[in-house]
Amino acid sequence: MDPQDNAAGAGAQGGAHAFGTGGSSAAPAAGGSIANAGSSAGASGAGITGSSGENGTTAAGTGGGTNSGGATSSGGMSNHAGAAGTGASAGSLGRAGSSATGGNAGALNLPAVSLYIAGDSTVSEYTLDPKDAKSQAGWGQMLSPNYTSKVKVLDKAVGGRTARRFIQEGSLAAILKLIQPGDYLLVQFGTNDSNTTAKYTLDGVEYPYFAAAESEFKTYLQQYITGALEKKAIPVLVTPPPRNSAYCKGPRSLANYGQAMLELAKADDISVVDLGLKTHAHLSAICPKPTTAAEELFFKVNADASIDGTHFQENGARIMAGFVADGVDEAKLALSGYRQR
Repeated sequence: MDPQDNAAGAGAQGGAHAFGTGGSSAAPAAGGSIANAGSSAGASGAGITGSSGENGTTAAGTGGGTNSGGATSSGGMSNHAGAAGTGASAGSLGRAGSSATGGNAGALNLPAVSLYIAGDSTVSEYTLDPKDAKSQAGWGQMLSPNYTSKVKVLDKAVGGRTARRFIQEGSLAAILKLIQPGDYLLVQFGTNDSNTTAKYTLDGVEYPYFAAAESEFKTYLQQYITGALEKKAIPVLVTPPPRNSAYCKGPRSLANYGQAMLELAKADDISVVDLGLKTHAHLSAICPKPTTAAEELFFKVNADASIDGTHFQENGARIMAGFVADGVDEAKLALSGYRQR
C-alpha cells in the first residue's frame, strides 16, 4: 500500500488540456468522409490537406488508401511518429487535426499501437476477486476495454513508487527499451511524491518519498517526457486522482501535483489528461459521503470493512479509466481514433 500524505494543494482549473494541437482542419477526400484522428478510412481521390505544425505550413495528404506509420509533417514541429497519420496529416506529437471527431470511422485502417503506463498503486494491476467487487483495482488495468484490439495496453505501474523511484529502479529505462515510434507513454505520479515523512532504501541509500511539486517533481517527470520523445513516442501526463476527502464538495488533494503537470505539459507542448479534476468533480457530486462498506462504490473496501482513503475498487477504477479515455479525446490525440464506442 502506498504511503499517504495529509496535505491538499490548491485546486487546478480546467479539464484535460491539449497544447499546440497540430492540424487545424481536414477536408474529406473525394467519395470519403472527414478523417477521424488522422485517418481517411481508405477514401479514394484527391487526398486530404491540413495544417501540420505551429508555423502553419500545410502538408498534403496521401490520397486514397492507408498511410500507416505517421511520417514527419513538413513544417511546424516534428510530428514525433503520429501513429494515426493515415490519409490526413497528423499534428505534432501524434495529435489529430482539430476537426477530427474521434469516432470509429477509419479505425480499420489504423496501425497497431502500444500504450505504456508508468505510475503507482492507483494505476497498477491487481488480481481481481470475482467474489469481491470491492477489492483493489487500478485504472490502468481497466483502460484496455475503452479501445479497439489494435491498442495494446502495457500497464507497467508499480505500487509505492514515486516519479524518482520508478526511474531509479530502472522501470522507466525498461519501458524506453521497448517503446516504438508512434507508441504512447501515459505517466501518472504524485500520490507518493507528496508524502513528507516516508522514506525508502535503494542500494543502501535512503531517499525521501517527497519531491516538491513545483521543482523536483517536474525535474523527474521531464525524464519521462524527454525519453519518450527521443524514441519518437508520444508522452501524455495524467494528473493524480484525489483522496476520498473529495466526496461531497470536499478539498481536492494532490492538486498542486496536478498543477505541476499542467504547467510542465504546457512548457513542453505535450498533452495532459486532468484525471484529478475529473475524478474530483465526480466525487464532489456524491453526497452524503459514503461511510459504510455497503455504501462505498468507488474506493477500495478493506477486509475489516473499513474504506481505503487512497486506493480504488473495480467500479472506481473503471470510471477513472473512462475519464482517461475521455481526456485523450479532448486532447485530440490520434489515439482517440481507436476509441471503442
